[in-house]
Amino acid sequence: MLINISDVQVVQPLLQRKSLSPEHLYLSSGKRYNPVTGSPGERLVALETELAQSTLLYLQARDLFEELDCCHKVLSKALVDEEPEAFLLVLDELAERFKHIAIHHFDLAYAYLAWHTSDDYPVMHHMIVALTLMRVGMCSNQFSDAELMSHLKAALTMNVSMLTLQARLRAQTEPLSRDQRETIRKHPEQSANKLKLLGVKDEIWLQSVLMHHELPDGSGYPNQVPNTNVGSVLLSVCDSFNARMAQRDYRSNFTAEQAVKDLFAHADPLYSCFTAIILEELGIYPAGSLVQLTGNQIGCSLIRGETAISPVVLVFRNLPAPGPAAALVDSSTEGNKVRNALPRRDLGKLPGLLELMSKVV
Repeated sequence: MLINISDVQVVQPLLQRKSLSPEHLYLSSGKRYNPVTGSPGERLVALETELAQSTLLYLQARDLFEELDCCHKVLSKALVDEEPEAFLLVLDELAERFKHIAIHHFDLAYAYLAWHTSDDYPVMHHMIVALTLMRVGMCSNQFSDAELMSHLKAALTMNVSMLTLQARLRAQTEPLSRDQRETIRKHPEQSANKLKLLGVKDEIWLQSVLMHHELPDGSGYPNQVPNTNVGSVLLSVCDSFNARMAQRDYRSNFTAEQAVKDLFAHADPLYSCFTAIILEELGIYPAGSLVQLTGNQIGCSLIRGETAISPVVLVFRNLPAPGPAAALVDSSTEGNKVRNALPRRDLGKLPGLLELMSKVV
C-alpha cells in the first residue's frame, strides 16, 4: 500500500538521519523522488512495505494526529456555538471521518486520543467513545451502516448539555453538590432536547443519547427503565469503558483489565458481548496506555500486538537510571514483556505522543 506524504518538509530530517532513503520515495506521478531537484507542486508517496515500522508509524501519525486535532477543534465549536444551520452538516462530516479512521487507523487514533484526553476531557471523551463505538459496532455485525452512523453521532454529542460541568469535575476533589448530581442525572434528557433544538430529527440518534445511561436491568438513569435499545447499550459500554480508562485528578485511571471486569459484572449478555469485543480489539494494554516492561522500561502502548497482552510499545524512559534512546519494542519478545499498566499521574506531565514518536525515527 502507498502512504501519502502531504508535506515534503516532513521527510527532510528523516533523510538527514538516514531513517529514510530517497529510494523509498516517489512522486505522485510515479517517478523516483530526487532530493536535489525537488518536486515543486507534486505530492510524495512511499510504499509501506519499504519502510521500517518506526518510520511508517511516524509518517502515518503526522497526518492522522493533525486530522484528529482538526476534528477536535471543529467538534468543540459545533457543541458550543448552537448554530442549527451548520450543526448537522458538521456532524455528518465528522461521522464520515471517524468511520474512515476506525477502519484504517484505529490503533494509532485510539493511542492519540487516550494519551491526550486530559487536554480537554469533555470533547476528547466524545471523540474516543465515538471511535470505540464505530469499531466495536462494525465488529459486532448487529447494525446497518446507517444505524451505526446515527449511533456514532450520538457518541459525539451525548453530553452536549453538561460540557461545562464535566470540565469543572475534572479537577474537583470535594463530593458532588446536589445541583451537580441533578445535572448529571438529567443530562441524557437535556442533551436529547438540546439536539432537537439544533435540528436533529434522527430518532435513532436522539434515542441513543436519551437512553445511554439506562441499563438493561433497569438500574440506570434518569428513569430507571430497562434498556432494550441495542445501539444505546453499545454507546453505554463504550462510554463506561473509556470513562474508567481516563485519568482523573481525584483518582487514578483504571487498567483495561479492571475496566472490563467492571463491565462484565453487569452480567447482561448484550453488555458482555460488546465488552468482549472491546477486549479483543484493544487488548489488555490498549493503545495509549502507560506501561512498564520487565526490564523496567516505561513506555506508551502504541499498537495491538499478536495477542491481547503483547502490544508494540513506544519506550521513552528507563528506570531507575537513564538508558538508551527511545525505541519501538515488541513486548512479545523475551525480556520485554509488559509487567503492568501504570497510572498516568504517577509520571506527571508527559510529552505529546507525536513528539515521543519523533524520537524513534
